[in-house]
Amino acid sequence: MPPSADDIATFVAVVRGQSLSSAGRKLGLPKSTVSRRLMRLEQDVRVKLLHRDARKVTLTPAGRRFFDAVAVAVDSIDGALSSLEQTSKEPRGSLRVTAPVDLGRMVLSPILVAFLERYPEISVDVAFTNRMVDLVQEGFDLAVRAGKQGAGSLIARQLCESELQLAVASEQEGRFQDDDVRSLERQPFVLHRADRYAQTISLQRTAAKRSKSVDLHVHGRLNVDDYAALAELVAAGHGIGVLPAVHVRDGVQNKRLARIYPEWSVRAQPIYLAYPARQQPERARLLTDFLISEFAKVERV
Repeated sequence: MPPSADDIATFVAVVRGQSLSSAGRKLGLPKSTVSRRLMRLEQDVRVKLLHRDARKVTLTPAGRRFFDAVAVAVDSIDGALSSLEQTSKEPRGSLRVTAPVDLGRMVLSPILVAFLERYPEISVDVAFTNRMVDLVQEGFDLAVRAGKQGAGSLIARQLCESELQLAVASEQEGRFQDDDVRSLERQPFVLHRADRYAQTISLQRTAAKRSKSVDLHVHGRLNVDDYAALAELVAAGHGIGVLPAVHVRDGVQNKRLARIYPEWSVRAQPIYLAYPARQQPERARLLTDFLISEFAKVERV
């Protein structure tokens, strides 16, 4: 007897979710049903496809070959079924989205809340991580990412620009009145991923008809790898910070940070929306359009 299409789709979901529990949440099934489907599939094909332990599942060599062969077919069927959503009055279903932690927490979260309010029959499973997620392998519909996206199996659409800005604790703002931005080289910084507690920061100034750049060679006794922590340390008065615009805006609004030398900034990478180059379900297209529209309202992140 040939294996069931439902069992094959469950197998693909387990591989992408790396656990039975994750697949169950994706499919809306209890873990026991997912387990039964996997056992039945292995019995039907007469080959062991997965190694399972208490924490995760891994593919056997035969399982890897089988997954590579069936995953595209499962995606095609899902896309065809999802296209039927266009004929219904109310879009429905679930989406999986991933984004970097800071960008997700401070920018994407409120946008997703507004999206869910507009489409009450759609649910979103969000993973905020700084890890580069494999969208196809792990079964994600959309990713918000920083930096130019290389050629490959993903479609990328630019959402907005990012920018790093100079900021200090609000009560220290009056100390920085020198017209020459190079005077900052004499001040302590809270550094971000620096080497040996020193760093070169390339600033740009854009005027009406001309631009100028300057390299600052700065130092500091605090060096962190997380912008949220850096913002807290700057707000506590431990030094100057070079922070993403979204952190500076938040700190200024809360009267904890002040932006200094606003005509100078570090132009960082653009922010992109990426998704697999396959037919998107209607709900994914709706979220894609919604994100593009909402990020257009954000000047810099």
